[in-house]
Amino acid sequence: MVRLRWSVCVPVLVALVLVSGVVTGNAQTSGQAPGASSAAAGRMIKPNQLIHVVASLEKSVGFYRDAIGFELVSGPEPLTGSALLQQAVAASPKAKARAATFRIPGSEMQFMLIEFSGIEGKAFSQQLYDPGITRFSIQVRDIDAAFARVKDRVVVNSTGGAPVFTQKPRNNTRAVMMHDPDGFVFEFVQADPLPETSVPKSSNVYNARSSLAIEDTAKSLAFYRDVLGYEARPQNTVNDAVLALEGTPTAVAKTTSTSPPGSTNVWFFWEFSNIARTKHEARVQDPGASALSLLVENLPALLVRVKAAGTKVETVGGDVVPLGPARRGVLVRSPDGLLVELVEQMR
Repeated sequence: MVRLRWSVCVPVLVALVLVSGVVTGNAQTSGQAPGASSAAAGRMIKPNQLIHVVASLEKSVGFYRDAIGFELVSGPEPLTGSALLQQAVAASPKAKARAATFRIPGSEMQFMLIEFSGIEGKAFSQQLYDPGITRFSIQVRDIDAAFARVKDRVVVNSTGGAPVFTQKPRNNTRAVMMHDPDGFVFEFVQADPLPETSVPKSSNVYNARSSLAIEDTAKSLAFYRDVLGYEARPQNTVNDAVLALEGTPTAVAKTTSTSPPGSTNVWFFWEFSNIARTKHEARVQDPGASALSLLVENLPALLVRVKAAGTKVETVGGDVVPLGPARRGVLVRSPDGLLVELVEQMR
């Protein structure tokens, strides 16, 4: 990132800056990674999908369609055009996958469930404080109604086993933290006051986002902020009410709120301490594995910066691969252990 010090003594420099189009300030606020003055340098455009790898696609579809209330827009059907599938096939040529995709009311991000076959997968249990674990934060209008529909099908983490107040005395925001039937961490949040939204009132869900448990904030920001262009705000210490929500009353937690390029949501990075943590680096086919799929522009150029930052490339050969007509991608591993699919739709 270039920072300029303005001075009345350097009018020539000012003129050059104005002509060249260099803009002072934090490049992340425009959704552009530092050092990327244009799409020629490669950049993230917007979130694409939150992906969960599950053991039984039909069972998981039933939960998110019938209990959560998401709209199923495709599948179950064979998965194509996926860097995750390419990775599985590279490990086992007989590997196949089926997928189902949901539309999230009010969100620019989709939600995808994937079930692999023809390759051995090893399930693992998730704890919301473990690095590499995503939490699916679902915003609802009526948290009691939402919780009533799922409480017999989930494991509740929150102290007391029910929604708790998280912002008292400032407001009456409530939330409840759970594991879904596949073991994935998710939460319902009822904000106070409820924000304005164009989502019809017939839908209790009006938005959702993905947040991430990280190992080290500085290392994570070096990837998400400095390479991908997330806007990051100062880190905050989590209060006791939120720790009760987490079901981790003795832990210490700090959060960094971020805004991914092309997103209207705030995503949080959670760094826990004073609690035993296990970093997860799941394989693509392992039930319990999460992945983020991000839409990007000029992927080869972006991949150069990804590699320069020391990020591990999972795709065999370490380079961009075709994913179908006018589509290419690559699979990388974030510093926290999360699988991140970078996808470019070419014109």
